[in-house]
Amino acid sequence: MNNYRVYLFGNGWGAVAACNGLLKASFEVFILEQDAELEALGARYSETGMDALDGTLMVFAGYKTIVPSSVLEKNTCINVHYSLLPKYRGFHSTVWAILNDEPELGLTVHLMDEYIDNGPIIAQFKVENNHSDTSTMYMQEFNAYIASELGIIVKEFIDGKITPRVQDKTKASWVGKRNLEDCRIDFDQSIKYLKAFFRALVPPYPLPFFDAAGVRYHVTDVAFFPSDVVTHTGRILNIDEDGLWIKVRDGYMIVRELVDANGARANFSAFKIGQFVNK
Repeated sequence: MNNYRVYLFGNGWGAVAACNGLLKASFEVFILEQDAELEALGARYSETGMDALDGTLMVFAGYKTIVPSSVLEKNTCINVHYSLLPKYRGFHSTVWAILNDEPELGLTVHLMDEYIDNGPIIAQFKVENNHSDTSTMYMQEFNAYIASELGIIVKEFIDGKITPRVQDKTKASWVGKRNLEDCRIDFDQSIKYLKAFFRALVPPYPLPFFDAAGVRYHVTDVAFFPSDVVTHTGRILNIDEDGLWIKVRDGYMIVRELVDANGARANFSAFKIGQFVNK
């Protein structure tokens, strides 16, 4: 492979970051699906089908479709995955890592094979979990790194300056795609978990929610009050100037602000002390 031509597959902010990183390193970037955002950056649209590519350098970022084995076998395929592989193979890996209170978060650039996020590691970038930044903040940091460094990493790999290392499967974990129901607040959880839950579920992800009296409410501001009192979880037990006090496993979640399904701010007068939510 004696030139710096690459085919980029993916969409969204991950693909934008990858495109910027490759262009910064003077790659010719081609895409097979028209994407106005990527084309505006300098990627060139090609009508060549994926199956027709042979001996080609291919980079995947934010790509959600299974790549055929025939494509993987004929080409050099590199994936950008936002977890510290071999941990958190699969979808929504940064959210899952926050929910599992990992001490470090990060991303991996790796070669692809026929299994999910399984190929040898080319490079990784990691940051400390500071237990305050949201998933979006971490993703923005990861995107900035890819936009700055991906092209350099890929060049060093194709020039033989990086030797990929095989992943240790004994340390692997797999996670699944999250759906809307996964955003429902579980009041049987601990305050520690719920703090992570609210850090993880921020825009562009759906916000945490609960249902009360047939109405869905998304929580936009929350605080927590530790307590070892044992009583019903998921029940509004106080309403005051601080908000709705809902019992969780080891204390109270204080809902300070919430909106309905239309985005209108809800009034605390719509709730009653003693009311159960998610019932």
